[in-house]
Amino acid sequence: MGIASNGNLIVVVHTYKEINETVSIRIISARKATQKEKKQYKE
Repeated sequence: MGIASNGNLIVVVHTYKEINETVSIRIISARKATQKEKKQYKE
């Protein structure tokens, strides 16, 4: 989870791969957080 540039809390699903000191991050999905997730993030 993180804060987008517009201030919305978002949930991001990604993959992380490192090969020979080169890092690759692939975004699979991103969506606005639900009310329950927002509450959990603030705790």
